[in-house]
Amino acid sequence: MDDYTREMMDLKTLVTRTLEKKGVLAKIRAELRASVFEAIEDEDRVIEKDETLPPALLGSCNDQAKQLHNSPSGRLLTALICEYLDWAQLNHTLKVYLPECNLPKESWKSELKEFSSKNGYDLNRNGDSAPLLLDVLEGFLKYENFSQAKGAGSLSNTEARNVRKPSSSSVAGGLPPLGRPGPAAQSSEGQVHLYPDIGKMNTTGDMKMKSFRKM
Repeated sequence: MDDYTREMMDLKTLVTRTLEKKGVLAKIRAELRASVFEAIEDEDRVIEKDETLPPALLGSCNDQAKQLHNSPSGRLLTALICEYLDWAQLNHTLKVYLPECNLPKESWKSELKEFSSKNGYDLNRNGDSAPLLLDVLEGFLKYENFSQAKGAGSLSNTEARNVRKPSSSSVAGGLPPLGRPGPAAQSSEGQVHLYPDIGKMNTTGDMKMKSFRKM
């Protein structure tokens, strides 16, 4: 190996490491994968028109996932995943996820709007601070903590302090966990919350639900 070849290899290694540290190389790779996927998707839609040829890529998830995607909870689930990918600016991942699930590009937005209108949930209350999927997680954990505390009866002061409190990013209790709908409640401002606040600890350590007064 001559000096020129050795210098070029060292330069290539240096540039590669620098790009990896800055995250540029990962972005280029993701963009390349998305571009290849889109090219296959375009070809796949042409193939899909011919009933004699099976689609090569579209709807490549298993049968159970396809059934789930056709259910109300499944459509909401995929919409929340898409909203998270959009919030995190994982655009190339989103480009791959949608066609692989055989979902229209803007279907998740309309699904969330429909959910918002039916349940009176403000999709913009978190702003850019947190994705809606986090609200689901917060609501589920809060629901589980309350259920466990309620089943165990009274709690000591030490145990009461260990009960997890929701972060400020969640709504009043968060969205109801999928498959576990929570009771709706109306606040003094007239806004419907899908989960009432779990409540306060009284002097005996009992968990009590706050009462919501309809204004």
